Amino acid sequence: MKIAISTSGKTLDSDVEPRFGRSPGFILFDTDTQNVQYLDNAAQQNLSQGAGIQTAQMIAEAGTQVVITGQVGPKAAQVLDQSKIKIHACAGGTVREALKALDENALKAFSLDDAAQVVPNKPGDQDMGGVGRGRGPGQGGRGMGGGGGQGRR
Repeated sequence: MKIAISTSGKTLDSDVEPRFGRSPGFILFDTDTQNVQYLDNAAQQNLSQGAGIQTAQMIAEAGTQVVITGQVGPKAAQVLDQSKIKIHACAGGTVREALKALDENALKAFSLDDAAQVVPNKPGDQDMGGVGRGRGPGQGGRGMGGGGGQGRR
């Protein structure tokens, strides 16, 4: 089974990146061969829109069956769901720790209803204040971006 973990680095000891669509990259871990490879997501990081969808398509094309990340937008979650890719939430730690948590069934599985939900910070973490960059009400969006605090629940 291939697992894609959003990450800020290129090794199993890199931190899990809380963003999916704008993650710098993904560690692809094959549970059958123990092979580790890095999938660069730089092309999607600066898109004005559609980063999550493009990232989801890239993950699907890599043959992934499971994604571990902090949050996934609703459109990206639809693409992953249509590709039969399971999504698991991880609030932080390293890629290695996330893989261990998945193996121990300690990660929450996302459903389409959970998409775009902000994963609560771990105790002691810095508040990331409005990681989402949703469009404001004046632009026809749902006003879900920006702000500080603890995020939407």
